[in-house]
Amino acid sequence: MALPKQSSPKYKCVLPSDGREVEYRPFLVKEQKVLLLAQEQENDEAMFKAVQDLIGSVTDGEVKPQRLPVIDMEYLFLKIRSKSVGETANIRVTCNDPKCDGTGEAVVNLDDVEVVGEAPETKIMINDEIGVELRYPRVSDISDVQGKDQATQTLTMLKNSIVNIFDEENVYPAADASTNELNEFVEELTMQQLEKITEFFNGIPSLQKEVESVCTTCGKDIKTTVRGLNSFF
Repeated sequence: MALPKQSSPKYKCVLPSDGREVEYRPFLVKEQKVLLLAQEQENDEAMFKAVQDLIGSVTDGEVKPQRLPVIDMEYLFLKIRSKSVGETANIRVTCNDPKCDGTGEAVVNLDDVEVVGEAPETKIMINDEIGVELRYPRVSDISDVQGKDQATQTLTMLKNSIVNIFDEENVYPAADASTNELNEFVEELTMQQLEKITEFFNGIPSLQKEVESVCTTCGKDIKTTVRGLNSFF
């Protein structure tokens, strides 16, 4: 006689980038095992891949992780983790004193972690006649640049994030341009123009939480803001 199978509860989450609502279930023991194994490797690529696979599983394939903006993936995973293994996480924070290399431990309620920041303007004029329209970096964009040098990462991320190039008369979809054409456009930017575009990426909202702790080495109070998904594992 086959053992009974239990059904998992369902929860809903509103993605921060576009307000889309998605449904998910808590992850199972077998899925958590994969996540923990990736975490033990202390390998960012393995962890990134494990999170993607997990999101695909707990949303029954309805969410395609590779297509998600990175901020959506991080926010959704945090909600999944909260419903799966508990609302709190113990995180390690660095002492504020530059003369001390100690750390402290803070307990964070994951439901209190917020997406902080106003959505940046997606259309940026690089000179008086020409502008670019950008989108948030997607999970697939991060996968494309892993293991590459910083300069290559920056330029590849930029090329992948261009939706349109426009002037006073026309709009030129990036999807219609060849790889060589996009490469040429990006490589002919001035440093000032590149800096203007980079401000878009720097201004994208992020997961943030202010935390307080005590350094176990020097005993001083620690007050800091932790950002990004890796901070909350």
